[in-house]
Amino acid sequence: MPASATKTKRTIRPLVKGGYPTQSVGLGDSRSLRPSPKELEAALSEFGHKLVMMASDNCRVLPHILHLIGKGGEHIVFEDIRFPNYILKVDFIESLPVLYAQARGEEVIAKAIADISRKADDHRNRIKRLQSYFLPGQVPIEIVRVKEIPLTKKVVVAVLKDRNIEIPKNLVVPKTMPVLCTLQHKISRPKKEDRIDIYSSYSELNRTIKLEYYSEGHRLLASAQSIGPVAKETREKIISYIYPSLKKIIKIANEDEGFRHALASYIKRAMKYSADTNEIIDMAGGGNVMFVKNETNVWEPFLMDALSPAELNFDLIRKASLLIKHGQEIDIRTKANTLNVLNYIRFANALAMIAGIATRLEVFGITSITPQLWHEGLMIEKYLDVYTPKSRNTEVE
Repeated sequence: MPASATKTKRTIRPLVKGGYPTQSVGLGDSRSLRPSPKELEAALSEFGHKLVMMASDNCRVLPHILHLIGKGGEHIVFEDIRFPNYILKVDFIESLPVLYAQARGEEVIAKAIADISRKADDHRNRIKRLQSYFLPGQVPIEIVRVKEIPLTKKVVVAVLKDRNIEIPKNLVVPKTMPVLCTLQHKISRPKKEDRIDIYSSYSELNRTIKLEYYSEGHRLLASAQSIGPVAKETREKIISYIYPSLKKIIKIANEDEGFRHALASYIKRAMKYSADTNEIIDMAGGGNVMFVKNETNVWEPFLMDALSPAELNFDLIRKASLLIKHGQEIDIRTKANTLNVLNYIRFANALAMIAGIATRLEVFGITSITPQLWHEGLMIEKYLDVYTPKSRNTEVE
């Protein structure tokens, strides 16, 4: 989702994922799409610095010289050639309160560190919960910890500028600072022909979608009580218009019964997770959720980076609809978060239609205002050019 602090493709808010290193499921290095890592000095030339990071608690070799291999709306992603099976994701957005606290005294710093420590614990619990809704191996294991890393003011300023985050006038940068980090097994993503990516878009921010067609798609997909045509082909046409990335998925589902069954199983589990937890699964970025064939040549989902921030929950729909209904202004962060949730609901219901199952998400408040009011109320003008594809058939890769 869009955010006042971030300007990245596909992931509109600082907390939405996307832009991570390409990753692979069960394939050798010879088939991996992951580009060779650059030397850090070259990779971070736009920042104009070198970064040396201390080893983790389980390592004895210091220091780690890390390669930058990806940047997303939330994380900066590194690898160390001495530990080739892992990647390290530094969550700079969640760690910002610790940085801002540096100018406010030891008590405030201690509270900020305690806050991100609680977030690390919460993340570990939430990823375990997500794993429980899917089959073993479909949600990768990851470890979230608070780690102390060295910093320089040049590095910090460069990262803030790169994400369009306002630089505090009283910025204080310590020599080392605790940050929220995630350690993951490196998983190389299969080649395009060996995987099927499932990713949504933000229909409200796509200039190519006319309001009348947006409204038709919203009425069809926003709730369990679909309003509109019942003919399968007509519904598929509407779905393809409001979510262009699903045109390919519709074709595959109609031609491949095995994939259609796998899609049905996935979306039932995803909806069950959302109904039980009130949270969404992150399908906004390319590569977050994909389908690959397992060792028995059967399609199955792989949720490579699908855990959304806890604040992206269904309560936003009720709150935003009330604000819009009563003509109240919505701040840009709330708009961005609500865009993610609203599009998840419609996108999940679209996948269920494509898979040919009756299961639907029904969220209180989503039908209390008209599609036109949703479109108008969640519009973020400055992101229209960012999220409008050059052509309607443009696919995110």
